[in-house]
Amino acid sequence: MKEIRELNKLLKCYKTYSIGSLIHSLKFDQKHILDTLDGEDILFPHHIVSMSISYAQLAFLKIENNKADIDALNNLNLALMYAEVGRELQLKDFKIKPLDKMNVHELKKYFSEFSALLFWAILLNNKNLAKKLARQVEFCLQQKFLSDFPLSYDYFSLWAYYKWINEEFTLESKIDGKFKDLINNWSFESVFLEPLLIDIANLHCEELIDNDLRKYPPKFIRPPFTLLPLEIHVINKLRALDKLNEISLNHPLMNTHSAKIKDFEVISDDLLETIQINFL
Repeated sequence: MKEIRELNKLLKCYKTYSIGSLIHSLKFDQKHILDTLDGEDILFPHHIVSMSISYAQLAFLKIENNKADIDALNNLNLALMYAEVGRELQLKDFKIKPLDKMNVHELKKYFSEFSALLFWAILLNNKNLAKKLARQVEFCLQQKFLSDFPLSYDYFSLWAYYKWINEEFTLESKIDGKFKDLINNWSFESVFLEPLLIDIANLHCEELIDNDLRKYPPKFIRPPFTLLPLEIHVINKLRALDKLNEISLNHPLMNTHSAKIKDFEVISDDLLETIQINFL
């Protein structure tokens, strides 16, 4: 299947990246941000997102070569943290200029990352962060230019959030396909739900493909979201809270070393904290 070929192609790339070039990219973006903080330049959120990507690539380089250590795990945590801040700044720009064509174009490409980050916040057990991200997902879904996009993944992230905080979710009718089937059969034994989760893993991998044949932008072409099946980890977390058994599945996405990582944390980072203080 083409989605699995795309996954395997990404894995091969992640395993062979040059550490030197990744560190060079990271330092380039750090310098721009530091210059901004010194008043010598204008802050562009894409530099923060670019740092997220570099941190993720550094993490995957070690993790997928089965050499995960504390540095690799810290880089993965930083990748998610920088992605959250960078996208929040981009959304802030969009809210200031919602009619700007470039802002609209960019939001179409990254809005689903808020949904992925919402899954991450649930795994963190960080209710304040999750609440903020849920509001961001809801804001994006209210944009009329996204109304014909495939949005079940995004509405499902909200369903998971409201289930996690034990509050009513009023937009379940917006969810269709495999995510709807999962909700309808939530209490079934895991052996019966495994085929559904395999389909959901396939959907994740389909969102790795970026070509001219796509009608809509792919959701997961930027690391760290490429290899992290956050939605599947959250499904199993919520099932555990309901005293239901874990759904294990044999799928290439779940067989990566990165997919074995289910525990994340927010770690200290002086530069990121300074960005948040000055710009958020």
